[in-house]
Amino acid sequence: MFKCLEFKDCFGHKVTISEIPVLLPSDPNFFMLTVRLEVFVKKVFANKDHKENYSFKHYLASVLKWPVYNKLFFESLLNNA
Repeated sequence: MFKCLEFKDCFGHKVTISEIPVLLPSDPNFFMLTVRLEVFVKKVFANKDHKENYSFKHYLASVLKWPVYNKLFFESLLNNA
Protein backbone atom coordinates (compact mmCIF):
# COMPACT_ATOMS: atom_id res chain seq x y z
CA MET A 1 0.00 0.00 0.00
CA PHE A 2 1.25 3.48 -0.87
CA LYS A 3 0.32 6.95 0.26
CA CYS A 4 0.72 10.39 -1.26
CA LEU A 5 1.83 13.70 0.27
CA GLU A 6 0.77 17.11 -1.05
CA PHE A 7 2.06 20.51 0.09
CA LYS A 8 3.10 23.92 -1.21
CA ASP A 9 6.79 24.68 -1.72
CA CYS A 10 8.57 27.88 -0.67
CA PHE A 11 7.35 29.58 -3.87
CA GLY A 12 3.69 28.64 -3.30
CA HIS A 13 3.54 25.92 -5.97
CA LYS A 14 1.62 22.72 -5.25
CA VAL A 15 3.92 19.70 -4.98
CA THR A 16 2.93 16.02 -4.82
CA ILE A 17 5.15 13.22 -3.58
CA SER A 18 3.71 9.86 -4.55
CA GLU A 19 4.52 6.17 -4.01
CA ILE A 20 5.36 6.44 -0.30
CA PRO A 21 5.20 2.93 1.19
CA VAL A 22 3.12 2.50 4.33
CA LEU A 23 4.92 0.58 7.09
CA LEU A 24 3.88 -0.26 10.62
CA PRO A 25 5.97 1.26 13.45
CA SER A 26 7.05 -2.26 14.41
CA ASP A 27 8.68 -2.79 10.99
CA PRO A 28 12.51 -2.68 11.17
CA ASN A 29 12.62 -0.29 8.18
CA PHE A 30 10.08 2.19 9.60
CA PHE A 31 12.63 4.57 11.12
CA MET A 32 14.94 4.48 8.08
CA LEU A 33 12.03 5.18 5.73
CA THR A 34 10.77 8.04 7.91
CA VAL A 35 14.19 9.69 7.94
CA ARG A 36 14.62 9.22 4.18
CA LEU A 37 11.18 10.77 3.59
CA GLU A 38 12.06 13.77 5.77
CA VAL A 39 15.33 14.30 3.87
CA PHE A 40 13.52 13.96 0.53
CA VAL A 41 10.79 16.45 1.51
CA LYS A 42 13.42 18.99 2.59
CA LYS A 43 15.24 18.48 -0.71
CA VAL A 44 12.03 18.95 -2.72
CA PHE A 45 10.98 21.94 -0.62
CA ALA A 46 14.27 23.74 -1.28
CA ASN A 47 14.39 22.75 -4.96
CA LYS A 48 13.95 25.66 -7.36
CA ASP A 49 12.93 23.37 -10.23
CA HIS A 50 9.12 23.86 -9.83
CA LYS A 51 8.24 20.23 -10.63
CA GLU A 52 4.75 19.28 -9.49
CA ASN A 53 5.15 15.51 -9.07
CA TYR A 54 7.93 13.55 -7.42
CA SER A 55 8.21 9.81 -6.86
CA PHE A 56 9.57 8.72 -3.50
CA LYS A 57 9.97 5.21 -4.90
CA HIS A 58 12.38 6.44 -7.60
CA TYR A 59 14.31 8.43 -5.00
CA LEU A 60 14.65 5.34 -2.82
CA ALA A 61 15.90 3.34 -5.81
CA SER A 62 18.78 5.79 -6.14
CA VAL A 63 19.78 5.91 -2.45
CA LEU A 64 19.08 2.42 -1.06
CA LYS A 65 20.96 -0.79 -1.61
CA TRP A 66 19.13 -3.27 -3.80
CA PRO A 67 18.31 -5.87 -1.06
CA VAL A 68 16.65 -3.19 1.12
CA TYR A 69 14.77 -1.69 -1.84
CA ASN A 70 13.67 -5.14 -2.98
CA LYS A 71 12.40 -5.96 0.52
CA LEU A 72 10.32 -2.75 0.65
CA PHE A 73 8.83 -3.07 -2.83
CA PHE A 74 8.81 -6.83 -3.36
CA GLU A 75 5.04 -7.10 -3.99
CA SER A 76 4.90 -4.20 -6.44
CA LEU A 77 7.86 -5.63 -8.38
CA LEU A 78 6.06 -8.97 -8.71
CA ASN A 79 2.86 -7.27 -9.87
CA ASN A 80 4.71 -5.36 -12.60
CA ALA A 81 6.08 -8.52 -14.20
